[in-house]
Amino acid sequence: MARAVEPERRLLAIYTGGTIGMRSERGVLVPGRGLANVLRTLPMFHDKEHARACSLPEDTLVLPPARPDQRVIYTVLECQPLFDSSDMTITEWVQIAQTIERHYEQYHGFVVIHGTDTMAFAASVLSFVLENLQKTVILTGAQVPIHALWNDGRENLLGALLMAGQYVIPEVCLFFQNQLFRGTRVTKVDTRRFAAFCSPNLPPLAVVGADVIINRELVRKVRGKERLVVHSTMERDVGLLRLYPGIPATLVRAFLQPPLKGVVMETFGSGNGPTKPDLLWELRAATERGLVILNCTHCLQGTVTSDYAAGMATVGAGIVSGFDMTSEAALAKLSYVLGQPGLSLHSRKELLARDLRGEMTLPVADECQPSLQSSTLGLGVAQLLSLSQQADAVRDALTPSLACAAARAGDLEALRALAELGSDLSLEDFNGQTPLHAAARGGHAGVVTMLLQRGVDANARDKDGLSPLLLAIRGRHRSVIGLLRAAGACLSPQELEDAGTELCRRVQALLPARTPHAACWVQPPSTVSSLNHWPASDFPAASMGPTRGELCCEM
Repeated sequence: MARAVEPERRLLAIYTGGTIGMRSERGVLVPGRGLANVLRTLPMFHDKEHARACSLPEDTLVLPPARPDQRVIYTVLECQPLFDSSDMTITEWVQIAQTIERHYEQYHGFVVIHGTDTMAFAASVLSFVLENLQKTVILTGAQVPIHALWNDGRENLLGALLMAGQYVIPEVCLFFQNQLFRGTRVTKVDTRRFAAFCSPNLPPLAVVGADVIINRELVRKVRGKERLVVHSTMERDVGLLRLYPGIPATLVRAFLQPPLKGVVMETFGSGNGPTKPDLLWELRAATERGLVILNCTHCLQGTVTSDYAAGMATVGAGIVSGFDMTSEAALAKLSYVLGQPGLSLHSRKELLARDLRGEMTLPVADECQPSLQSSTLGLGVAQLLSLSQQADAVRDALTPSLACAAARAGDLEALRALAELGSDLSLEDFNGQTPLHAAARGGHAGVVTMLLQRGVDANARDKDGLSPLLLAIRGRHRSVIGLLRAAGACLSPQELEDAGTELCRRVQALLPARTPHAACWVQPPSTVSSLNHWPASDFPAASMGPTRGELCCEM
């Protein structure tokens, strides 16, 4: 996770419908069109003077400056037709994902305006449909229409736009009542209160108050820079079976029949169910014919375990543990896994038991201290940061500076030690630089490789707006430049302009030189090598003085 530093951040707001834009007709709420026109009249959502100065199109609005050096510009894309979220299915959610894919390169982030009734389902499905996500996607909505005098829609939508505009959180999230939740961890818990959603088994990724508090250790890291993949082949024939005391085996048998291919089974407590032989026989028969059953607790908090005999019975029936997944996330994951082509039944069950999108907490067998290497700095860091529980605050304060110092020195051992202690190597130091900036400036290719593999953002900007790629270019570190480019790094428009100005300045300085002198000065080895086949007498002396051999020695 990194704070966005670009002076202009562009978002796409996809308006699908929902209470936030509804209007009252004949005493009932119906989807209301023209949300962009409504937002245009609200000063908190649109700076008319800036929009006029920039000649923004009708469907594009700009927020007032939340920071002096940054603007959030957003385009509202209204679905045709608008939906009541109760009518939305996997088909519509895949279409939303495909819309994000089509516009992925044009925008820095995305906000999906959605009805609250099925928003938790939508957030979970989008989390699995969108693979290799490297940009922020936030769902939001409202309990009360934005037209009402007292409503929650303005605060929710503005918060979602600001979070997506000012931060890079490469996940599908849900923003509601000043809290940013992971999409696969959230569920709706209230029909009337503004605090309609909660994340029962994972703290919020961010909480907004007088300050924005980001739980950086919870935000998932980007692993590599693979291209965005949209999985449109989700399995629709999945269902939800909630066990209750005395549920008859005949009812379970009827429910588990084809064409059903997967079932999320909500059980009691920590994953327990009735141990009646006829019921267990039906469950076992279903799994043996290839039906996949995922066991989730119907409790709001807690996880599925096998502590009780009743829980062990479900394991014996071939049922996969869903640990602490919400039912919404479990249904989405089941649909995703069963939709993957070419997998065996065993492979599908293995995939269900893995944490794919931060949707569940896996049990930890041994909580042992990580082993550290023998690097002097690494050992010193380890001793400092593992002293006691009180070291948490010290770790948060010192880790960025220590990591940057290690990266600047090319000390891989120290960085590995910090990583083993759970430190976030993407955090910024007091200069707004990440360890990747320091490693790129110093030309430490090994450190750059390690940081990129751990998901550090290749396009992070420091307080001066400089990227690791620009620092590597300035230092002429070709191997580092190649690594960063392969990871998706690119120069911002301002950096391109500055680099062009610098290039022109350097070329101007070379104008008095002859061809081989210039080649030696800028050091492209192939050019210098080819020119060296020509006799020195074939080239006139350069007006700047040194011969080409002297230049090569200097460089």
